[in-house]
Amino acid sequence: MTDSMPSEVADSAQTESKPSWRRDLEGRAKAGDEALVELAALKRTLLFRDADINPSSKKNEYFIKGYDGDLTVDAIREEATAVGLYEDAGAPAEQQINMGAEQRIAAAADDAGPVTNPELNDLIGRTSNEVELRALMEANGHTWNAAV
Repeated sequence: MTDSMPSEVADSAQTESKPSWRRDLEGRAKAGDEALVELAALKRTLLFRDADINPSSKKNEYFIKGYDGDLTVDAIREEATAVGLYEDAGAPAEQQINMGAEQRIAAAADDAGPVTNPELNDLIGRTSNEVELRALMEANGHTWNAAV
């Protein structure tokens, strides 16, 4: 009876550590499976970004979810072009919008008129001494004897 007792204790110690060890491995396996799924999703998103498809756009998001073709950049671009995701005509329109803005800024600058008072030359001619000239120039935004 004494011989059977130590082996029973050893068996019970092994059975108690096995479920804990097994649970640990199962937890690690589950975490590994989740990481693989997340990695596959990130790789897929990266492929679509490489194909110049913005995944944050709602229209593109539907395309990404529904795409089931080859997962290569070229194949994705072909399919995106076929369904009209690439707005090649949109790029020149955007450039025209930007160009229009630049033209409006340039036109506003042209119509702005002179920066200084147009009568300043006339007023300078009416001054009789340096003190009056200095006061006139400073009143019109010019500095006098300023070190650069």
